[in-house]
Amino acid sequence: MKKCHRDVLSPLMPQLTHIPCCAHILNLIGDSLRTFSRFQILKNFLEKIKEVFVYSPARQRRYLTHLKMHGIFSPYHIVYWSTFFKEEAENDKKNNNLEIINSYLQNEREFGVITIYLNFFSIYAKEFVQDLDFFQQSKKPIFPFVESRLQQLTSYIETNRNANYFSPFLENLITSLQFNVEEFYIIFREAFKVAYEKFKVHIPNHPAHLLFCAKFNNPSDELLREWGIYCELNNEIINEIELDQYWLNKASQLPILYKIAFDYIWLPVSSCSVERSFSMYNSLLDSDCQNLSLDSLKRLNMLYFNGF
Repeated sequence: MKKCHRDVLSPLMPQLTHIPCCAHILNLIGDSLRTFSRFQILKNFLEKIKEVFVYSPARQRRYLTHLKMHGIFSPYHIVYWSTFFKEEAENDKKNNNLEIINSYLQNEREFGVITIYLNFFSIYAKEFVQDLDFFQQSKKPIFPFVESRLQQLTSYIETNRNANYFSPFLENLITSLQFNVEEFYIIFREAFKVAYEKFKVHIPNHPAHLLFCAKFNNPSDELLREWGIYCELNNEIINEIELDQYWLNKASQLPILYKIAFDYIWLPVSSCSVERSFSMYNSLLDSDCQNLSLDSLKRLNMLYFNGF
């Protein structure tokens, strides 16, 4: 989209501004953590895990059976990986990926490092995932909540990049695996610094930042009168689901504010819907549907996007 704006649209519409998608920015921040050099061992390990599971439903079933034999009904139990992959490697000695995974798991130090990193992500990636889910929402009036969400994320990253202490669970885990706690704390802080560097490139100077915290400019007397009424109302804290109905109910009492608010709360905060449309077109125009007319394509696309 940035390339389309720069190479195609900008020459035609010089005043057009490219607004980066907030969800895409969150993905960039997450990707900076994924590619962080100190986490390379975890990245390599998980890539091999993915390769041996994705194309082998039989192996997936064997793994779940292996867990059930130990009374475990959730697949996220790293403690049982070593015995399972050891058996798999012995039964399929030609599979190089299984051999590499097994070598990681049988190496006490490497397995310990992987365990610590996995638990670090399970605890500290939640904030990024929740924010990504927030920005990927569609058909909800979430725009007024964007600024507070970004402030919360800013505080989260800044706090952890300078943190002297992480969770007690992580500290106990690192100690139990006979590693130096401070050595890992240095790595965790470095990871958040990498995330912050990516964050500060995009968020503080975001073209829509002033709109996120919009204020009235030269308001009319009637608008000021309505604003005074609004400030006197007993407004409870409401979420994005209730915000739409709240302003519909105020349409007759505060007609000017209602029109402003109703436009404002429905402003898009990401381009996820546009990107989904690209993916949808790809699924519509598969190898079996190459001769669709333009009219048929438009009709099919309308049906898909309206849930039919």
